[in-house]
Amino acid sequence: MPRRHQRSISLSQRLYHLPPLTPLPMSNSEEQAHAARHLLAGAFEATLSTLSLESPGYPFGSVVPYVLGQNGLPLFLLSHLSQHTKNLDADPRCGLLVAEAGDSDVQQRGRLSAIGNMHRIEPDEDAERYFAYFPRTRMYFEQLGFRFYRFTPLRFHWNGGFATARWFGLDRILRPNPLSREAQVQIVEHMNRDHRDALRGYLGAMAAGVDAVEMLGIDAEGIDLRVDGRLHRIALPRTISSAAAAREMLVETFKIL
Repeated sequence: MPRRHQRSISLSQRLYHLPPLTPLPMSNSEEQAHAARHLLAGAFEATLSTLSLESPGYPFGSVVPYVLGQNGLPLFLLSHLSQHTKNLDADPRCGLLVAEAGDSDVQQRGRLSAIGNMHRIEPDEDAERYFAYFPRTRMYFEQLGFRFYRFTPLRFHWNGGFATARWFGLDRILRPNPLSREAQVQIVEHMNRDHRDALRGYLGAMAAGVDAVEMLGIDAEGIDLRVDGRLHRIALPRTISSAAAAREMLVETFKIL
């Protein structure tokens, strides 16, 4: 196997807890874009940099949770009292940084930066997806006046470690979910009702100390779980494009019928 592919598999396994898989042939650029997409889909929190109202011209940083919506864009629920929200309402230009967690050298861990605009939106079908991932926030929305905002990026900058830094256009990173919201809900309910042991088994060595596993979502390139209260993403071995392909993939991956 070429050394380039060996390095890519190691990166994917380290970031996304993948078992050994036979990879599809990819260029180094495609490998890096794939890793960037999975980090964006599975970080679930980002550093948000807005333009300060209090100190004009200076950036203001904060940490905020998010999920990717049906269109692949990050969705946020923000308090109208927060400084970053006040900054955004005055000027929607902002930056996002998502970074791989870990204890190793931070400069060798994956990170994805994006510049773009953040605008308030009315709740849509993505709101329920957000509440599924962050259930406590429903009260924030219903009782405390939190509002939904959607980030629209202009471009991305990826750095996965030494000699991997590069800019990516939107077409390389953004992936709309090919499954309808109804199809996603059906798959998630089926897996949680009938195949929790399969979900637990796929966690491998992690499963030994795990009490609760719940599937939350599925998209073209991965599934999202809640593992003992913490969000956790598993990359699929290949891209899916339909509900039928999703079922075939789950049968293959989790050895279910």
